[in-house]
Order: sequence, then structure tokens, then C-alpha cells
Amino acid sequence: MTGLCLVAATLTVCAGPAMAGRAAKSPMKIGVYDSRGVAIAYARSAEFQQRMAKLRSDHDEAKARDDDKRMKELEQQGAWGQVRLHQQGFSTAGVTSIMAKVVDALPGVAREAGVVLIVSKLEMPYQDASVEVVDVTLPIARLFKPDEQTLKILGELKDQKPIPFDEISLDPND
Repeated sequence: MTGLCLVAATLTVCAGPAMAGRAAKSPMKIGVYDSRGVAIAYARSAEFQQRMAKLRSDHDEAKARDDDKRMKELEQQGAWGQVRLHQQGFSTAGVTSIMAKVVDALPGVAREAGVVLIVSKLEMPYQDASVEVVDVTLPIARLFKPDEQTLKILGELKDQKPIPFDEISLDPND
């Protein structure tokens, strides 16, 4: 029994200062974004609309040349791109390729929000009580220059749970 008391006393004396120092520190601030909001802001952006117009134009050119192989490739690209966007905008699919388009602006978003890291909140299954979470979805979405309708959609998004990934259709014709 005496040995157990000595161990407990030693742990208290040794761990006491470390625990006290940790409690005195302010919580680490982590920026989180809803990947669905980022996907929606991008899908409604002028950049994405230009990309889709280019895809349609390329398809029209292939059709004018009777290039069935190229037409089929472009149709598949469009269909599977739509599946990916549905996964990103309605479920939990990552948005790494979309975030790459604004990566240079993320340090400014982090600085403005006072955070040291930005991650998808849909891919953060646990957080310690010593971490303060700051939602940076809207500042990131604003990088895509959203219109008022997009901002309204993003405002409503926080009340919607994502569709579980295994329940979202993989059929490009849905």
C-alpha cells in the first residue's frame, strides 16, 4: 500500500506543473469547413461554368467532325464529373481538387480566422477539449465569388446532414 501511495504522490508532483501549464494555455484554434459548401460554391462559380461551357464546346466540335470516340470520352467526362460533384456537394466526398484552386488564399483565411490549421469538418471524427473549432466554410466559399443565391444555399446547408456516402448514387444517369 505504501508503494502505491508513493507512486501516486510522485505522479502528482511530476505531472502537476505540466497539467497546470496546459490548463493556462489558450485552446488551439482549428479552422474547419463543410466540404459540401466548398463544392457547391465551386459548382456555382463562373470558373466552373466556363469549364462546363468548354466541355460542351469541345463536344460540339467533336460532333461536327463526326469524332464519335472523342464525343464518347467527353460525355463520360461530363457524366462522371457530375457524379463526383454530387458526392462532394451532397455527401462526404473530399474536395481536395477544388481546394487546390484556392490553396494560395488559405493562409489569409487562416490568419483572418485566427486558426493554425484548416481541415474538413466531415473528416474530423474526434477533437480534444483543448481544441477550439472555428467554421471557415463561408470565407473559403467566398473565394469562389458566390452570388446571393449561393450564399443563401450555403446558409441553409448547416441544417442539413450529409447523405451517407454509401447511400449516394454512383449512376451518372441519376
